[in-house]
Amino acid sequence: MSLTVTKVKLSLLEKLDFFPAVASILLAYIYALLTGLRRTERQAKTLSLHLGYAVFRKSSTRLTASQMQYLLPPSHKIYEQHSKSTGALPESVQLGDGALGHWVGDRNADNVIIWFHGGGFGLPANLGYFKFYAQLVRDLKASGKSVAVFSLTYTLAPIAVYPTQLRQAVNCLRYILSQPNRDPSTVFLGGDSAGGNLASGVLSHLAHPHADIDPLPLQSNLAGAVMIAPWTLLEKEFRDMEIYDGGDIITEAVAGPWSTAYIGSGKRDYYTDLSTAPTDWFTTFPVNSVLITAGENEIMLPLIQDLAAKFKEGFGNVELFVGRRECHVAPIYHLEMGDNTKTEQGKKVEVFLAELM
Repeated sequence: MSLTVTKVKLSLLEKLDFFPAVASILLAYIYALLTGLRRTERQAKTLSLHLGYAVFRKSSTRLTASQMQYLLPPSHKIYEQHSKSTGALPESVQLGDGALGHWVGDRNADNVIIWFHGGGFGLPANLGYFKFYAQLVRDLKASGKSVAVFSLTYTLAPIAVYPTQLRQAVNCLRYILSQPNRDPSTVFLGGDSAGGNLASGVLSHLAHPHADIDPLPLQSNLAGAVMIAPWTLLEKEFRDMEIYDGGDIITEAVAGPWSTAYIGSGKRDYYTDLSTAPTDWFTTFPVNSVLITAGENEIMLPLIQDLAAKFKEGFGNVELFVGRRECHVAPIYHLEMGDNTKTEQGKKVEVFLAELM
């Protein structure tokens, strides 16, 4: 199957800007190395993670989303690379409207986890995602659970803007539910950061159909939903958020550019900003149970705690788990940085899923 995605184009000035950008990233790495031997509880657990955080922080603030898209391989290429490294046969699906889906594990498994990757809506899925999916499939299988992950590759912003990505996410679920003998009670939604936003947007659409997206009525509730550090308040600043010194992989500087690229000339609403929805918006979400996780050291922790409290008040069966001394989306980004030690959040996600399968 030939897979194609829209490629971003850069001006000559944007390309020339890579030279000073790389220099600034290198300086950030050197500074982190010189100052990272003695770290506080509000910083990374290991020196290697401390250095990885520093590089990601500088890269994401110094480079635009378009520049990073130009440099980074697209999600489907990373998926093919991971499949080759593990000896698995890649199995991708054209979902229409520019979206792709990728299977990790046996597509005929008893349960399916649909995962929407994060990255501020503007970054592709890195290798850490596919390692995370494979880890979930392997560990849950060891617990006697039959499960596969179906990962959505949606169109990145600003190549396309809202509600394109939400429509692609809804249609991803529509595709899975169209498969023979696939009941909603065997399907889980998952997402991290911007992907957590999409997971919440899909739940919102199922309960309150979006005017520009075809409804998707369900015969029964979805089995569960997992949101790792969901970004559900697209303000241009992380207002009133506690900023940790070197303890997270993102800074407040990314909020404005990433949210602007995603929303474009459109308007934010409850589908993009679930944190602003009234509590009764949550009451009819067709899902049995929800887990929200966050890192103790991430700058969005207050936002996530507020969302979890409102979600619990309106919906009920919601659990918030905070991983000690962990950063934004630690279960995935630690794997991307070469640290295979299972995070507290990662362990919690596996326990949550196993109990519902």
